[in-house]
Amino acid sequence: MNKVMIVDDEPLVREFLKLHFSQNHLDWEVADEAMDGQEAWEKLQEQRVDLVITDIKMPVVDGMELCRRLSQTDQPPIVLILSGFDEFSMAQGAIRYGVHSYLLKPVVKDDLIETIKQITDQLERKSREELAFLAMKNISKDSQSQVVKQFLKALVSDSSVEIKALYPLVFRLKVQLIETEGMIMVLDLHEDQLAMKGIPLSDKSIFRFILNQIASELSEEGGGMGFVFLDEEQNTCILVTGEDKNHIKQKCKLLYEKISSVMLTNTGVTVSGALGSFESELFQLQASYQIASRNLHYRLFLDGPTLFDELTLLNEQPRLTALEYTMSSIQFALLDHNEIVYSMAINQYVDQMEAYSVSSILKFGIYLIRRLAKGTNEHRGEVLERAYRYLQKNSQQTSVQWTNESTLILFRETLGFFTSGRNEEPNPVNEQDIVSRVKAYIYAHYSEPLSLALLAEKLGISSGYLSQIFHKTVQESYIKFLTRVRMEQAAKLLKAVPPEKVYDVSDKVGYVSVKHFSHVFKQHYNMPPGEFQEKYMSTQRGN
Repeated sequence: MNKVMIVDDEPLVREFLKLHFSQNHLDWEVADEAMDGQEAWEKLQEQRVDLVITDIKMPVVDGMELCRRLSQTDQPPIVLILSGFDEFSMAQGAIRYGVHSYLLKPVVKDDLIETIKQITDQLERKSREELAFLAMKNISKDSQSQVVKQFLKALVSDSSVEIKALYPLVFRLKVQLIETEGMIMVLDLHEDQLAMKGIPLSDKSIFRFILNQIASELSEEGGGMGFVFLDEEQNTCILVTGEDKNHIKQKCKLLYEKISSVMLTNTGVTVSGALGSFESELFQLQASYQIASRNLHYRLFLDGPTLFDELTLLNEQPRLTALEYTMSSIQFALLDHNEIVYSMAINQYVDQMEAYSVSSILKFGIYLIRRLAKGTNEHRGEVLERAYRYLQKNSQQTSVQWTNESTLILFRETLGFFTSGRNEEPNPVNEQDIVSRVKAYIYAHYSEPLSLALLAEKLGISSGYLSQIFHKTVQESYIKFLTRVRMEQAAKLLKAVPPEKVYDVSDKVGYVSVKHFSHVFKQHYNMPPGEFQEKYMSTQRGN
């Protein structure tokens, strides 16, 4: 039950308020009363109440002074001021002490009921938040780590349901996933080595588990060098953050060298890695992940373990683009049962191989069947397993001289395990209406944890489609639009009178970390928020 203290030097006012609470607010208890601010202050040193209703003009200590004293306590109660008409300006001035609201005397019953209802709702929200915070604090460190890993997996996989469920938990845990900028690094084993060792596809998960454990341990030993998690393909991913791009890249290279060295020593299997793009917004990490995942495919053209970044890929980009185009042609030909296009595409795919060694055949063959397996709706694992075993067994026949023609035959036989599927036509939608609704939602909820996946789920469309039409219509990405809205609102709050603290502004526009907020604000306005606020206040004082 909520508790209220009534402070007024008029006994009739105190009796009226006590009677009002007993008749209209059964979830409230009048805990105490006082004749002036000094008496109230002394009583509040011995007990805690949720609400103080106080008059402005009282003997000894008036209501303004009581509000000032309460505002300086660790957990001040909510304050509601009652004032006469001639005290109206004083009541307004008390707002700077955090006063909830004020009512004019004589008090109108309906106004008082509505105000107490608002205060009750506010206290209920605060109570729920405190309970949630305590629950999160009681979660073990390992459990918190699992929440973060699962969230990052959902984020890079664009799983709207999991993002919606996990992001509020991560937000409440105050986990600073990005302080200034971050990058996704993706690591994976060289599957051709496993295949040549005779290891079945199903056992690859064991080696991936070992890789993930090594990455987690080395990351923790380095003082938290990154957040390690698995994607949907069970690849080891690491979110690496730092002060600037050079710092992040150095951390990635150091981590990769340590991980690949320990993995090779313990299992005899080499590891390649790839870096994504630098991002300063949490929900842009999916883009970083997608770039890193694609960059990992460059290992098809190079032998030996490598950490791929933009500098190592300049000469190979056209080859991967051509390979992906050919891969798409194979997929479409299989779906359409078009034998002519299928044969031409397979020929082009094999022609793009520079060598016909067992290692190269396994690399290109495994890439081929994995891509096709993604489009197989039924029995995906079974089909992939059978195709993998066939490729693994027949690629290592010592009696076969591997040439363009023999490789082509092997790939065609391997692809015989796959069946075609079908595409579904998307429903027509009003794109302009969707974008307008998204913008309206962002303006109304910019201070809350927002993700593209959450907005897409509310509209009943895919996040990829929403991202596409939003960018096409607004001429900027969803995340840039959200950031701009948040920065504009932050600027308004920093200009407010009385001035707001930077950490309060950061929280009110949806940022967990003040450091991250300051970094983004500086990028947007070319100065830190504190400097921005001081510059504005100086201008106002000069006027």
